[in-house]
Amino acid sequence: MALLLAGCAKPPPPAPVPLPVLPLTKPLPPMGAAENLVLPDVDTQGVYITPNRGMTGQQALWHVRMALNVAALGCRDAGDVMGVEYNRMLRLHAPTLARANAAADAVYAGKYGATAMATRDSLYTVVYNFFALPPAQKAFCPTARAVVTTINGLTPDALVAYAPEALALLEKPFQDFWTAYADYLRRLAEWRRLYRQPVVEVLPCPAADPTCSGDAPPVSPPAPAPPPALSTGTPALAPPRLPSDESIFR
Repeated sequence: MALLLAGCAKPPPPAPVPLPVLPLTKPLPPMGAAENLVLPDVDTQGVYITPNRGMTGQQALWHVRMALNVAALGCRDAGDVMGVEYNRMLRLHAPTLARANAAADAVYAGKYGATAMATRDSLYTVVYNFFALPPAQKAFCPTARAVVTTINGLTPDALVAYAPEALALLEKPFQDFWTAYADYLRRLAEWRRLYRQPVVEVLPCPAADPTCSGDAPPVSPPAPAPPPALSTGTPALAPPRLPSDESIFR
C-alpha cells in the first residue's frame, strides 16, 4: 500500500528559472564625450570618413602641418615639448612646407577660381576642428609628439614621402574614438531596451542568515521617461562635414 501511494505522489515542481541580472547603470560615453554626438559617415571598409581622406604627397604634408599646429596649441606639458618641437619643425623644413602650401593653394585656384581662398579657409577650419576634438586629445597629444619628433629627424626629401603615414598616425586616435563611441551607442540602445523589463537586483546577504542566496525577489523598475528627441532642446553635435565633393584633392 505504501509503495502504491509513493507511485501516485506528484513530482516536485521544476526549479524556477532565475531572471537575468540586467545592467542597472546607464552606459556613459567614452573619454568624457557628450551624449549627443553624431557619428561620421563610414566608407565601405568601415573607416570613418574625415577631412583627411585621400590626402597624398604635399597635400598630406600640409594636413600633417595643420594637425601638429593644433597639437602645439593644445598639448601643453612640462617644458612645452610639443610647442618647442613644432617650432623646430617650422625652421628645419621651412622650404618643404612652403612648397606644400603653394601646391595646396594651386589646387584650390585651379578648381575654385575666384572663390579659391574662401573655399580653402573653409576646409582648413574643418581640418583644425577635426584634430581639436576634445575627447581624443589624451591619445592624440603623445601621438603628435612622436610624429613631430620623427619629422625633425628626416631630411627634406624624405618628409613628403612620410606625410601619408604621419597623417594616418595622427588620425588614428580619432578613428579609435569614433569606434568606441559607436560601441557606446550600441550598449546604450541595449540598455534602453532591457531597462523596461523585470530585473533582478543582487543584494548583499546578512552575515547572520546562512540561508540567504543574495537574490532578491524580481523587481520591476518604474518605467523611465523616454529619452528626449534630438530634435528638441540642445541640438545634436555633428562632426565637421566636408564640402559637397568631399575632398578638393580628388
